[in-house]
Amino acid sequence: MSFHLSNLAWDIELRGPQKLVLLCLSHLSVQSTRECSVTIARLCVLCGMSSSGVRQQITSLVALGLVEELRDGRQTFYRVNVDVRDERV
Repeated sequence: MSFHLSNLAWDIELRGPQKLVLLCLSHLSVQSTRECSVTIARLCVLCGMSSSGVRQQITSLVALGLVEELRDGRQTFYRVNVDVRDERV
């Protein structure tokens, strides 16, 4: 868990659902790699959102460059880019 990445995510101006998913991914990420392995189902529980809602927010965060989806076979990892982000929201 990375409180550092979570703190950086708080300073990014986003809509509520986007920020909630970004904060969750940031909190679950390892600080050194900025990566986490979490299922959509787990994100749904943590964020209190539907599966389609979580997927939609991840898609929008990927489009903004704040999150990367990395696939290793059948497993999906997420890398948050809150600490290397330029000002463009």
